Parts: sequence; C-alpha cells; structure tokens
Amino acid sequence: MKVLILNGSPRSNGDTKYIIDLVKDRFPSDTEFTEINAYQDNIKPCNGCRYCWKNVGCAIKDDMNIVLKDDYDVVIIASPIYMSYVTPPLFSIFTRFNFIWCNKNFLNIKKDIKNKKGILILVGGGNGDPDDAISICKKAFKYLGADFDIEKDYIYSLKTDTIPVNDDKKLVKLIERTIEHRIK
Repeated sequence: MKVLILNGSPRSNGDTKYIIDLVKDRFPSDTEFTEINAYQDNIKPCNGCRYCWKNVGCAIKDDMNIVLKDDYDVVIIASPIYMSYVTPPLFSIFTRFNFIWCNKNFLNIKKDIKNKKGILILVGGGNGDPDDAISICKKAFKYLGADFDIEKDYIYSLKTDTIPVNDDKKLVKLIERTIEHRIK
C-alpha cells in the first residue's frame, strides 16, 4: 500500500505531526509513505501563466510531480486550521490543480486518475470553524481522485488551546474508525 501525506503544518513536532504519526502507526508495517511538507518542499503556487490553457500539464517544474504521481492508494491531507482554513502553503499546493481543470475545459483533455481513498486531518485551537478547510480539502481530494466521506474519513482535534491533542479522548476513536474504514 502506498500513502501520500500532504502536511500543511509549519511545525515538525507539532499537533498535526503528532496525529499524522498516530495514523501512520495504524497502517500495515509494509506501507510506503511519501510525505510532502507544504512549508519545506519545493512546490510553488499556480502563477496564472495560462500555459495550461493551450498546453497539456503545467509550466512549473518542481516537486508537484510527486503529488501527481498517481500511484497512491491513500491520500492524507493534514493541516492546522488558520482562520478557519488550511495553511496558506497547503492551499498554494491545491492551486496547482488548476491545470487539471484548464486542460479539461480549454483543451478537452480529461486526466485519468486512479481511484484512491482520502483521509482528512484537521487540528485547531480556539473557536475556529473547520467548514472552509473541509470544503477546500474536498475539492483537493476530487482532483486527486480520492474518495472522501466526512462521516468516516475525518480525523480532528479542535480547541487544542484548552484540550492538548495528546489528551483529546475522542482522537484515538476517530483514528481507529477511519483506518478501519479505509484500509480494511
């Protein structure tokens, strides 16, 4: 099994990474993980050059090819919630899916994408409403060909300013429910 993780956290040992590691531990031992960190890896945002309006693919040559490799069985999107949204560098990665839409609508080229399973991890403090983050992640899953069910594939720890993520009692249950749904 191959798993792509899109990690939107700036902290290498923060709450988001803590949950990612808990989830990874539940996968079979022979699982192959590829983790992209939106803050560290070389993936630029869409620059609106319109290359994809007249040409197949994207003009930007960077590590986005790792995300688009399309041999993954599971895609995990993980992010802290910033102002009710995913982090800006993670959103920048999502903007690169623009070429898929443009190729389809301007050139009538539909990219065949392998069916995958999607898992969403969101972490946030305060009273931040995750609805906007969930909405954009659903669109990202769609462009990656990942089936996502909010009732079974959503792992979250909210209000981490008052309940530390490692004390969140429902977290392990959410992880177990999601992994059982996605890899069994």
